[in-house]
Amino acid sequence: MTEHWHNLTALELGRRIDSGKIDPVDLAEYYFDRIREADPEQRIYVRLTEARALAEASAARDRARAGTRRGPLDGVAISWKDLFDTASVATEAGSRLFEGRIPTTDAECLQRATRAGLVCLGKTNMPDVAFSGIGVNPWTGTGPNPFDDKIERVPGGSSAGAALSVARGLAAAAIGSDTAGSVRIPAAWCGLAGLKTTHGVISLEGAMLLSYTLDSIGPLTRNIADANALYSILSGRPSADLQGATLKGVRILRVTTQFDDVTDPAINNRISDALALLADAGAEVVTGPVPALDDLDALTRDHGSPAAIEACMMYGEAMKARPGSMYAPIEKRILAAEVYRAVDAAALYRGMARLEAEYLSQTAGFDLVVGATQPEHPPAIAPLLENVEAYLRATMMSISLTRFANLLRLCATTLPVGLLDGLPVGLMLMAPAHQDGKLLRLSAAAEQALAPMNA
Repeated sequence: MTEHWHNLTALELGRRIDSGKIDPVDLAEYYFDRIREADPEQRIYVRLTEARALAEASAARDRARAGTRRGPLDGVAISWKDLFDTASVATEAGSRLFEGRIPTTDAECLQRATRAGLVCLGKTNMPDVAFSGIGVNPWTGTGPNPFDDKIERVPGGSSAGAALSVARGLAAAAIGSDTAGSVRIPAAWCGLAGLKTTHGVISLEGAMLLSYTLDSIGPLTRNIADANALYSILSGRPSADLQGATLKGVRILRVTTQFDDVTDPAINNRISDALALLADAGAEVVTGPVPALDDLDALTRDHGSPAAIEACMMYGEAMKARPGSMYAPIEKRILAAEVYRAVDAAALYRGMARLEAEYLSQTAGFDLVVGATQPEHPPAIAPLLENVEAYLRATMMSISLTRFANLLRLCATTLPVGLLDGLPVGLMLMAPAHQDGKLLRLSAAAEQALAPMNA
């Protein structure tokens, strides 16, 4: 029976392919049928790669029959954000500035996935050059959040279509990017798990950048086990051993600085409920401040953000040559970086390095630093398109908590902790750079402890 394949995790699908219960070609066609039915306006997938997918699925079927599968996800079909180069297929980063841009080779991470046997379904929607945490794109349309069937709410961004492709059962998993929360935000608002990897662990070669110092690549998945498997494939590193993962003896800091200032009290209460389950599972949970976060907020307020400065450096001249080729609020945010001086940039990058060291000192002795992934529920789409100030406020709200992990070069996950007023809430777990494996293992243990909230 195929009617429930979209509810299975990527690894479950892989196991059924391995046992002969699922034909990879049937699986790819199943997803394409669902996509055509659920996304006729192409607000989730901006373009499909059907011929490529069916050829890849056919090869995966041959390997499965011959007993030569390349790994646990060989033959599993996933989606790719429209900033990863795909040979001979338009890759436009959600922007009219790059309309008709057709690369000749795949991004390195897509090459790795293809060698592992993964099937590429197509390219998912995103805002211009990934510069939005809410995921709105007036050029291509914005797929609505799947948890409200009365009001069209944002899915989160910038990996908007990526999250929707998984949440709506149109892909087994999705690959996105995260510059200030762009994997974790839509994962949290769409009830998924999301992994922000350490910057540089997964190659950015062939990815259209927003910030070359902050961008990271990561999966959006139904669970941590899938994220772990994809992390290994895309990075070329061993997957974390999730067997027997436990929270016993794990020290967790629930951070109050910045987080308590902006988070809806009802969401904070849900985070408290989640942390109580982690404590029941053996973790020691401590609540306290991290002053470096206040200092980091002040630093970026005074000297700008790396994302805006670097995007302006890379795209500013092209944007000015083609005014109106980006959504106006995004264009304005990027070009506003021109006011910053060399002194500002020097102060910003030196300050970030200093505050990274201070953060690590202030959180030493803790295995995880945690808090809400999103401080508010996803807002409605229509008012944001009607009012620039509302759009900008929502954008800044969406990245207000997630951005710290990028600016401090951390790795992070978000895990669903059930619904509040019918909308998902996410718990963010952060660890120092290059502790991705440890983070995944502890996230798997936390996921198990949080299962009652997601039943």
